[in-house]
Amino acid sequence: MDLSTYKPQLVTSQRSEYNLVIRENQGLSQRTGFWWLIFTFDYELEKGIEVRLTNFKQDSTSGDWTLEITKCHYLGITSERNMASFDMVNEFVNSAELSHLNRCAISDEKLVDYLEKNMVPIVAKKIKYKKFKPKFQFFLSHKTKEKPLMCTFANGLQFLGYDTWLDVSSMPMGAGLVGALKSAIEKCDCLIAWLTVDYLKSEYCIAELVYAKKCGKIIIPFGTFSEIKEYLNGDMEFLQHQVVFDPKMSFFEVLRRIDETLFNFERLPL
Repeated sequence: MDLSTYKPQLVTSQRSEYNLVIRENQGLSQRTGFWWLIFTFDYELEKGIEVRLTNFKQDSTSGDWTLEITKCHYLGITSERNMASFDMVNEFVNSAELSHLNRCAISDEKLVDYLEKNMVPIVAKKIKYKKFKPKFQFFLSHKTKEKPLMCTFANGLQFLGYDTWLDVSSMPMGAGLVGALKSAIEKCDCLIAWLTVDYLKSEYCIAELVYAKKCGKIIIPFGTFSEIKEYLNGDMEFLQHQVVFDPKMSFFEVLRRIDETLFNFERLPL
């Protein structure tokens, strides 16, 4: 027998890569009250990883909700008592994401497709980083009114295992603002900036961006380009071809793009 001449036949399956199954869908499309969506999927050698999206932890009249991993042996999660989760605590993100979910909820096929493209990759990253913790540290640059949005970013990044600096939770006791900002930028590997007109008119925000660039930090800017393009000049001109945001983009896709950017950067030869 000459094994070098053997050509194996490919075995194909009609099932999706993750074999995702929606287990429960209660009240997702309703405007008020508690709701939950439970689904399971397979990843690598583990079958039946369970994820729940729900507003149980929040006030049912608010738009806040949570992504929870309720069963995953890779992560050591066997019940709700030791589940992993992160909270969606920004109205803009919440309403946009729920709008995506509701539009897809008209059919199981569309809902499964949405979950596989947006939710499952984030949970899969969480599993991957259980063994290999991400090394990058983030500085989240924003205007005060965008703090709930950046808190959601921080929750998502911390869920994956990244260290983040956000002034609402990371400011040292008694620290001067300017000194704390300078120190945090120097210690971070990557600065994420949420660009708005108000942001680009702020002396503090501009100073953060300029100093991060001077320090050679990775800068990942988000914003609606059409709204801010006239402000991307002078010291901010370098951002013109870097701004990434589409109002139709899923928040989970944004998280995934950030992670992939840094993953690809880590693979660059030094």
